[in-house]
Amino acid sequence: MNKGKVFFHPIDGTGSLTISWTSAPKGDATEANKGSGVGFFSEEGTLLAVIFDEVKERQDRQVLEFGQIFVEVTVKAGKVDYVVANKTNKAVPTKRRCRNKTSVSK
Repeated sequence: MNKGKVFFHPIDGTGSLTISWTSAPKGDATEANKGSGVGFFSEEGTLLAVIFDEVKERQDRQVLEFGQIFVEVTVKAGKVDYVVANKTNKAVPTKRRCRNKTSVSK
């Protein structure tokens, strides 16, 4: 999985947070089994993007679960950190981390 681009532009301290791993069209959104947000998947089941509904700018931690895949986002002091993992391999999950300042898309 490539490094994701984080889009987070909070207004009055909160806002939606998007992480996208591709610029290709995303298709239909899939509601998370757990957590407040949606995910976009390819026809093969590859995670393309996620949108967390309401994330606090100063400090927050949320998890979206989609079957065997989960995405955790943590915001501390205006910095965004995320982890993507596959629950089928609990011993050594696949993880990706990215740190970005809020209100900046990279």
